[in-house]
Amino acid sequence: MMEETDFWPVAPCDDIPTGTCRPFEAGGVPIVVAHLGDGFHAIENRCTHLNSRLMTSRIYRGRLIACPIHGAYFDLKTGEAKSPPAFRPLRVFPVRISDGTVEVAVGQPVSDDAGDHVDGQRQNDRVEEK
Repeated sequence: MMEETDFWPVAPCDDIPTGTCRPFEAGGVPIVVAHLGDGFHAIENRCTHLNSRLMTSRIYRGRLIACPIHGAYFDLKTGEAKSPPAFRPLRVFPVRISDGTVEVAVGQPVSDDAGDHVDGQRQNDRVEEK
């Protein structure tokens, strides 16, 4: 049995080209792994608005992912909700590379902020699809 700080192998690095993201499960937790210009990032694969899976076919503005139900955007690095109807952030998980494989530790999220983020700055930080 793996402990909370153990990393789960999810995919070879080459399976996630730079500028893409893919859905996986790590330790039974649905996640999205993104390969951005500065490396790999992992967030939970669950919109905080209606608990739906996120759309992993496209990355917006270099670091955002969208929910296909109502169009909420989330930051792939920080998990921050960037547009309504979602206001709560996604959990962000530690990522490491071991022998060419992306590994994610889902037992210890980097962030697990369950508080609502309904302040003026974030509400006005809407993302327009381009």
